[in-house]
Amino acid sequence: MDFLVIATLCSLATAKVSLQSHFSKKNLITSSDALFFNALIFLTSSILFLSNIPGTSVQIWLYSFSFALFTVTFQLSYTKALSIGNVSLTVMLVNLSMLFPVTVSVVIYQEPLSFTRLLGILLTVISFVFCIELKSKKSISWRWFLFSSLAMLSNGGIAITQKAFGSSSFHAEKKAFVACSYLLAFFITLIFYGVGKLKKETTTVLKKVSCYLFAISIGVTLAIFQLLNTYAISTIDGTFLFPTYSGGSIILSALVGIFFFKDKLSLRQVYSILIGVFAVILMNF
Repeated sequence: MDFLVIATLCSLATAKVSLQSHFSKKNLITSSDALFFNALIFLTSSILFLSNIPGTSVQIWLYSFSFALFTVTFQLSYTKALSIGNVSLTVMLVNLSMLFPVTVSVVIYQEPLSFTRLLGILLTVISFVFCIELKSKKSISWRWFLFSSLAMLSNGGIAITQKAFGSSSFHAEKKAFVACSYLLAFFITLIFYGVGKLKKETTTVLKKVSCYLFAISIGVTLAIFQLLNTYAISTIDGTFLFPTYSGGSIILSALVGIFFFKDKLSLRQVYSILIGVFAVILMNF
């Protein structure tokens, strides 16, 4: 059952990244474009569970505010990284963030870390190092690396916030948490968008129907993903959930990148994905 939940999470995450990357590469030209597009995504995600907000406790709003800040940072930096870089490599770097919640799971929540899980985590990190090829100047854009690293750190913050919420006495109010989080993320993004408009930044996607269709599709996918993810974090050990999900997402995203976005991977990067596959299998024993 746990593996089925994680497999579903990987599929939803890959679908979101694929849709986001496809639209970002072709349509997001200015900073205002990215802000407007992400504001629509957050609004869609919050609307799905809006009826669960009335009567929400102050504690949930506090968890949601932390989640929203990390989410806005993640979404904007991730969108930028996907628009200028390789899809599979972006996902690879961002998913290295699993080390943060795994550490929190072991140190703070005293969750078990078996030898096979530890080995799987180490192999996942080795897979990342193989894939990035830092020694080759042609293999990496430092601008891409900056945005991807920011996305990785903020993604770690998201996971830790969710872990804290999932371990709290309020964990049953998952829909309210998701709705409050994305409603706050919407307003935060809207403020940044308004500041950009005061500086007379141009928004080129306002009249594009595809912008609204993609934003709604991504928003629905994101809301379902976070609802299931919040459930998974409250029921599955983080030492198993985070590395398995990260490894699975890397594999699926790499396949999507190759077959749908025509990403070209070197032999070294192919080996890194194979190591990632082995790491996921190992962690599931």
